[in-house]
Amino acid sequence: MQLAGGLASLRCDYCKNLYNTAPDDQGVRYLDELEELLCPACTLPLWNATFANVPLRACKKCRGILVAMGAFEELIAQARAEHTGSESPLAGDGSDLSRRLECPQCHHPMDTHFYYGGGHVVMEDCERCELNWLDGGALQRIAHAPHPEEAVD
Repeated sequence: MQLAGGLASLRCDYCKNLYNTAPDDQGVRYLDELEELLCPACTLPLWNATFANVPLRACKKCRGILVAMGAFEELIAQARAEHTGSESPLAGDGSDLSRRLECPQCHHPMDTHFYYGGGHVVMEDCERCELNWLDGGALQRIAHAPHPEEAVD
């Protein structure tokens, strides 16, 4: 199977049929394994994946996601648009701020900080490679959080 349709489906080399994978319970569709990119949190290979047609890389074990900075806002917008539940995942406590992860692409240390848009989420980014890393469940915490424009003064 080969990626086809702009990272949205897989094409069989033999019969040429297109196959769409089912999303997991967080809405991530895993496509194919990338042996050259390892998860910065658990060091297993990342997968080409999508969330609401936003291309990303994801880890099947820890469920973290690596997304290009240029696609990050669209990812957050899609996560908020698809948010249907009223129950919010537990917020992080900030203890991950002292953690140091390496960028899966350039292997330099990533910057660790809070996401400014709500959800009390610690995230990492690599300015050099223009990549953001969110731990498993962080996207859902962001989607469940009140939007900054809805904040009460």
